[in-house]
Amino acid sequence: MDRRLIRASQRLSEPRIVISVDGYLIEVFWFRAMIKNGGDWFIRRHAHSTYEFHFCAQGECLVETDTASFRVEEGFFYLSSPGVYHVQRPANSGEFVEYSLNCNIRRLEGPRQSVGKELEQVLALFSSSPCFPAADRFGAAALFNQALEEAEQRRLGFEWSLHSLVPRILVAAARAIELELSPVKAAASPAEDYRMARIEEYVRGHIREALSPKDLAGYMNLSEKQVSRIVFAHKGFPAKKFITRIKLEKAKELLASTDMPIKEIAAGLGFSNEYYFSAVFKLHVGAPPGMFRDSMKLDAGGEVFPIANVQKS
Repeated sequence: MDRRLIRASQRLSEPRIVISVDGYLIEVFWFRAMIKNGGDWFIRRHAHSTYEFHFCAQGECLVETDTASFRVEEGFFYLSSPGVYHVQRPANSGEFVEYSLNCNIRRLEGPRQSVGKELEQVLALFSSSPCFPAADRFGAAALFNQALEEAEQRRLGFEWSLHSLVPRILVAAARAIELELSPVKAAASPAEDYRMARIEEYVRGHIREALSPKDLAGYMNLSEKQVSRIVFAHKGFPAKKFITRIKLEKAKELLASTDMPIKEIAAGLGFSNEYYFSAVFKLHVGAPPGMFRDSMKLDAGGEVFPIANVQKS
């Protein structure tokens, strides 16, 4: 468990953050990181009278509301608005880290300027938005990381900095939600479609190698940030996870259709060793490679699929 993150989260929770903006009051009730290990944690059904933003910083979880169930992965977040009952549970046995911001936003008496009118629009969006996973396309989690660093370092003006970061996190979340709910999402340009096709072609063509986003950037003659932006815009998750998913897609195919030893599959897909491959496979798929292979054989024979918690990656 990351003790530095725990310490930073504790310090982030200490300052009282109340922000007045053109006739509105933003009051933060908690601003922290939640770290869960293993697959036995569970957050019971509950609701708040406030707005709670859940940013997945590592791992993944399952969320259930009274009207929907969904998975939240790294690079995504969800908003539980006032009165929305929800349950949260692990998606697998890996470590899960969530950044949580819980706040109340209410209107005060008095005239409103342009910022207040914008905040009114943001609040209307938050209040009407359904509870669903949205891609963090505008960097709210990165701002949260900045807040954690400010709290841990406690340099001169850190509380002032925290007061400025909260509205920026809310704006980033609002923009992401608005984009997801838009009838026509912002379409990628033909040039970026072509670049994404080249990136995927390269990953599949070099699947035996230990690829990294840096390798993709070098091949495309782009920066790692540009590559990540292209992959995120098309797939909704980071370039590193995209590489892993392509490799695991091939691994599942080999496990289901061949008797190739797991050690050979790991080596053939660029993993450093069998044990690391097995850990990554279990984290993303929900079962170890051997158990997954056995379940595929049983399934092919017409028997009941025995692993209830296996999740498609």
